[in-house]
Amino acid sequence: MNLYSFYSPKLSKNCQMSLRTICSIVMCLFFSIHSARALDKVISGQVRDDKNKTMQSVKVELWTKDGTVSMVARTNARGEFSFTHEPCEECFLEVAAPRKSGLASALVDGIPGDEGRSVIVTLKKGYPVTGRVVAEGKGLKGIVVKAYSANHEKDLKARIYGGGAVETGRGGNFEMTLTPGEKRFVILNNRYKMLAKHADIEAKVITDTELGDIEIPGR
Repeated sequence: MNLYSFYSPKLSKNCQMSLRTICSIVMCLFFSIHSARALDKVISGQVRDDKNKTMQSVKVELWTKDGTVSMVARTNARGEFSFTHEPCEECFLEVAAPRKSGLASALVDGIPGDEGRSVIVTLKKGYPVTGRVVAEGKGLKGIVVKAYSANHEKDLKARIYGGGAVETGRGGNFEMTLTPGEKRFVILNNRYKMLAKHADIEAKVITDTELGDIEIPGR
């Protein structure tokens, strides 16, 4: 049976025209939706631990370039995740293992938003890093903290496994787990117009690390 199977010579001309109009609209909607979905991009992957075993229920976040969480997923029983999104500007993935696992975050940066991409992320051992983002001593909620390895521009592994990203909570506090080494912490402010958009500090992670207060200056 096709979309015009309800047509009958016994129907009035007006009814026949109405049926044709309805069928045409349905077909247009179907092909429009199909075409739109065909333009969507898929970013997928699998998360493994330091023993190369797949990890279930790991939180994976898709961030926009300006530091906004766009989508959130958790890995399935096979350690897999997938995001289907509209084409966009460059984005990045943040993979955060459960705190009790002792595994560090991973940051897959520089993902083209107009292409599909599949990645395998093997998490490494790390140390908790805590801190607080403030302005004139007052904690700031909703500030993005991105951590990079000092060698992230030259070393691909350091670029993925040496970093992480997190948003400050109440009181401006944040916590992430990072692999050992020299780190650069970039503070991204898209929330408080009276303050600078960026700030950064450097620190060495060799054990549990407390960064203390990180001040964002005024403009």
